[in-house]
Amino acid sequence: MPPISVNRRRFLGCSAAASLALTQGNLAEAAGVGDATAPIRLGIIGVGNRGTALLRGLLELPAASIAAVCDAEPKNRLRGQGIVEKARGQRPDACEDPRRLLDRKDVDAVVIALPCDLHEPIYGDAIAAGKHLYAEKPLALDLAACDRLAALAAGAPGLVVHVGLQRRSNPRYRDAIEKIRGGELGTLVEARASWTSSNGPMTGQGGWLGRREHSGDWMVEQAVHVWDVLHWIKGELPVRASGWGRRGLFARIDPRRNVTDHYAVDLEWADGFRASFVQSWIAPADDGFTGSTLRVLGEQGGFDFSTGAMTFRDRSVPRQTIHGGAQPDSRLALDAFLAAVRSPGSAPPPVGLADARAATLIGLLARKAVDEGRVVGLDEVTDSPA
Repeated sequence: MPPISVNRRRFLGCSAAASLALTQGNLAEAAGVGDATAPIRLGIIGVGNRGTALLRGLLELPAASIAAVCDAEPKNRLRGQGIVEKARGQRPDACEDPRRLLDRKDVDAVVIALPCDLHEPIYGDAIAAGKHLYAEKPLALDLAACDRLAALAAGAPGLVVHVGLQRRSNPRYRDAIEKIRGGELGTLVEARASWTSSNGPMTGQGGWLGRREHSGDWMVEQAVHVWDVLHWIKGELPVRASGWGRRGLFARIDPRRNVTDHYAVDLEWADGFRASFVQSWIAPADDGFTGSTLRVLGEQGGFDFSTGAMTFRDRSVPRQTIHGGAQPDSRLALDAFLAAVRSPGSAPPPVGLADARAATLIGLLARKAVDEGRVVGLDEVTDSPA
């Protein structure tokens, strides 16, 4: 079987069928990682931009030991090896084919950062191989794939499976949402969010980010972070969405690009709460136009997730600052993953697979609303909202 190639970025052979080959021996080995002092032996699959960021985060954590890096691109493998060697003084092994890494007995867990259309097969293969899994978001590109992965994970209860919706590990988000759900802002009225950049067109290695068939488009690939936070705040799914968008704004640069370059979505919940979101890659390079924001407004006050400021309508109530300053949420998410690997029975993941599925579902709802420029009900994208 030929080695798997990504960029060219299609990791051939990451088949869902292989994911069904769960063996009790592999699972028993993986579940046995319980020494609270020994480093966890990790393999990194995908050492592009995101995978490299995760690798650097892991190297800040004493619990992580990097045994091997895997990528189809030789330059990515060499870069990954060099980063580890510089930080730890030891050069990890490298391979092109992820199956070689997953077959290794000296790898306890894997961190995977590959294009979204490869998520289901490679995540399934990792579970089948008995490896604890840190899976980059989204869990998968459609609900059926999310459900298949959830079923595989349920059949391997000794394995830790985390999805990289890292805001769940950010103390600002955790503490603020606890307060919001506890009623400190009163009845919630609306949320407003934006994610705008002057760095367009973002393409990804081999152009995968610019191809909807590989990324799912921005509503599913990147905006799942926003959908997850909104679902976390509300504890339930929106009932409908409306939206509009523009494609082809970078056609002169990439005629084959088919993702949405600029769009807006409005989500509505059953109790009347609404959330609006704008995402764009065509902003001018000015702080007034670019950045990521999320604010929630209730009858008694509001919270700004960007700054950590909770402000109240009653001016006699002092403003609160919840974990001000930058929060290294990716590193915190990786730390939570390693802690769970060491003690899988007592350390639940920051985000469960049902929540990761919900984020994908909201993304599909938003995408359909933008594609069709109309109000779309939740029942139009799923027969079983969960």
